Amino acid sequence: MVDARDDPPTPLPLSPTLVPIPHAEYAEYYFQRYGRQFPRHRLPHNLRNTPDSLQLPSVLPVDAAEMERRVVQHNLVSLALHQHWFGPFRQHLTPPNNKVVLDIGSASGKWIEEVSEEPYQDVRFHGVEIVPLSPTEQTTHTFFEVYDFQQERIRQADASVDIIHARFQNFHILDWSAFVKDVARALKPGGLFMSGELDIALESPDGEPLNAPATNQFYGQIQRLMRERGYTPDIGSLIPGLLQDISDPQGVTLFTNVGSDVVTIPMNRNNPIVEQRELSTLAMECLDRLAISLRAFGLSTGQPQIEVDGIITGHRRELRRINAQMKYRITWAERR
Repeated sequence: MVDARDDPPTPLPLSPTLVPIPHAEYAEYYFQRYGRQFPRHRLPHNLRNTPDSLQLPSVLPVDAAEMERRVVQHNLVSLALHQHWFGPFRQHLTPPNNKVVLDIGSASGKWIEEVSEEPYQDVRFHGVEIVPLSPTEQTTHTFFEVYDFQQERIRQADASVDIIHARFQNFHILDWSAFVKDVARALKPGGLFMSGELDIALESPDGEPLNAPATNQFYGQIQRLMRERGYTPDIGSLIPGLLQDISDPQGVTLFTNVGSDVVTIPMNRNNPIVEQRELSTLAMECLDRLAISLRAFGLSTGQPQIEVDGIITGHRRELRRINAQMKYRITWAERR
């Protein structure tokens, strides 16, 4: 695990000389609130030593329990896709020689760990996260860096990356237009951008309103609070249009060959379809863990603890009885 905070602010070439982060310094990257850990470096510089007086700088915590949830989430979408990628991922790694893949918001590094085991030993995989969460041991072709890609922008040089992969960022990215333009800057001509987002909502398989009042209230409240703080909770449904429309100052669109798909994931404790039972169980576990991780965000709005805990308890109880489904929205596009 390495830290790029002290490097020059200009975009760096691939694999710059970075400083390993001693384990003893990990605590400097976090502060604790409501029993969970949050990223200190998302706070303004002059307030990083007094975080108790501020709103939380992120919707979700960045502690061990949250990383376990994200591994469950990774396993869920991988099982739903029957693989760890989507779109023309493999085509863009053929031949693999000297290819570069960047994973934005790499969390514990699970996606890189999985895809780098494929026959891509000549591919350089880079993971980026705001806190030191990823593996501390790098291999000859996997690298994990710590910096805020929103405030500092992606540190790879212009036109230097073959694939940029970003999943589950609706809870994290604020300015999506700026982010997508930065992705375009870092991608080589013809390079691939991959986006995957889970809806922050459930729906009934028969198209009828979901009979789960606590669940509907919980997700509606989370989405409203996120919008109030500048997030776009439904970005998964908006990404295809954004990639088709976004352009440079001369009006030339930045991406071409935009493709998308919606993967429906069942969530039913007693799924009658045997082949879907593992997927349904993972979906239920993923959402149960998400509710726990979102508790601090709810408390940070000033709501009474009894109200926050009440709606979360009701939602988690409903997860164990309802027949519902969630949607994973995947989008890909090539740099013009």
